[in-house]
Amino acid sequence: MKRTQRIAICLVSIFLTLLLEGCISVCTGRATIIDTGGAIASIGQKRPRLCTEPEQQGEQAPGVRHCVWKKGENYIVQLPVCYTPARYSILVHIVRDSWRKNTLAGEYPNPHFSPAELAQYPMEYYGAELTGEQYQRLFYRVSRRIKESGRSVFADVHIRPLAEIDLTNAELVRQTQGSYYHLMRLWSGSNELPPPRRTWYNRCLMPLSWTAEVVDIPLSVIATPIGWVVDAIYEPMNN
Repeated sequence: MKRTQRIAICLVSIFLTLLLEGCISVCTGRATIIDTGGAIASIGQKRPRLCTEPEQQGEQAPGVRHCVWKKGENYIVQLPVCYTPARYSILVHIVRDSWRKNTLAGEYPNPHFSPAELAQYPMEYYGAELTGEQYQRLFYRVSRRIKESGRSVFADVHIRPLAEIDLTNAELVRQTQGSYYHLMRLWSGSNELPPPRRTWYNRCLMPLSWTAEVVDIPLSVIATPIGWVVDAIYEPMNN
């Protein structure tokens, strides 16, 4: 009976500790997440990214060619895409309300690619078919009186290789070079992005990656209080 009581006390203590830590993290907006599972999953995996392309006529400024076709009532938007090696951060430190304040908030290592890095990978053309309303939301400013819902208007837009889209009887209505802000809105708002490309050994590592994701939970629980201590030391010295 004593052994059962000790086990029960330990389990209750662990639960209360996790609950307390979770409440502190939510209230302070500070947490540290460990993702070794993602690091393993990145081996032998390539993910699609929206990329820039060089200007025509030998100019060096990067940009994106906005090619748009109109087919019936819909519009087909061209997107330049490249597949890069997957990057997943092993450590993510979250600090809420860090504007204009030096903090350690960020992802380590940095999973993002610079335009110069993206330029090293072959570019492929993909396309997205939009309705007239979606097209207006993409390229034109919408009245502020229209309330935006939490769900992106581009959530159901399927982005797929341009070669798979039938452009028969489609009319080219837009072809300009410039910032890819609008296309990034479409890319980040879509839930139907092109799938990652995996090697055979990446698929073999999937069970190990899933196991690591489970192990990451207690590791994150341990890392979060350590992050609080590091923040308490770092921020007063750098602000």
